[in-house]
Amino acid sequence: MEGGDALALQKQKKTGVWWDLNTCPVPAGVEAGRVVACIESALEKEMGHGCQVYIYAMGNLEYISSDLLEQIGSSGIDVLHAPRRGNDLYHCLREWSEFNPHDVANVMLISCDYTLADPCLFRLVEFTGFIAYPEDHRPLTLDRNDGQTVFVKEFVWETLLNDNMSRGEIVSKYDEPSYTCYICFDSYEACGEFVTHLKSDEHKRELRYMVPKDSEFGKPKHFCQACDYPAYDYHNFLIHTQSEEHNLKNLAEDCESRKRSPQVHLLNERNKMQSVARGK
Repeated sequence: MEGGDALALQKQKKTGVWWDLNTCPVPAGVEAGRVVACIESALEKEMGHGCQVYIYAMGNLEYISSDLLEQIGSSGIDVLHAPRRGNDLYHCLREWSEFNPHDVANVMLISCDYTLADPCLFRLVEFTGFIAYPEDHRPLTLDRNDGQTVFVKEFVWETLLNDNMSRGEIVSKYDEPSYTCYICFDSYEACGEFVTHLKSDEHKRELRYMVPKDSEFGKPKHFCQACDYPAYDYHNFLIHTQSEEHNLKNLAEDCESRKRSPQVHLLNERNKMQSVARGK
């Protein structure tokens, strides 16, 4: 192949990157606007040439700050509320494969979620794959290769960012940002409208309709009674119960309970103290 043709082919190369914000958040001290350039630099070093990189930040985004989501969206990254994890990633990969032939495209996953880091998902689309995961959290599913290597290169997420920080200039996107809810399949250009949607009754109704139900009673399998919140699975239930919104709700209910039944509250506190004393 002539040099000019090889260069033209390199310019056609594309890499789709799916970044799980729940298991691989932006580390402390790293500006979200630098992530794009860091990923591009790491891929360029690995492949030996540059390529077009398309990054999709995904996960349960209901409890990620709007400021961070806006920084990510304005840096050239498409933002996807995709709490169904492996199911949503499969949809993304199939869509990517429809528009990008194997000979000019690669894929990369940034996650330690075992439902995402599933070699079977990536075998279905047959792309050259890369993966990054947090330090000390290598997904066990990567060992299920059945003699077939799916990810040709593994990165440690924090190391990838640190090693490429010199190339990690702040990136601003000139196109309109894109924020999409994979529960309702609504898209927004303004982060504020997207966040408002995620907190809306309409969104919660759609989520309630979609979540797995108990076969006997038809109720959501993973449900927070205090917040009236239906979670798609246990992973999302934990994300909810660790959120500030949930903790504030519990605190408010606890305060109200103390007002209604102060004697019961004092009795509970006394029982807790006695239990602690017996445990010493």
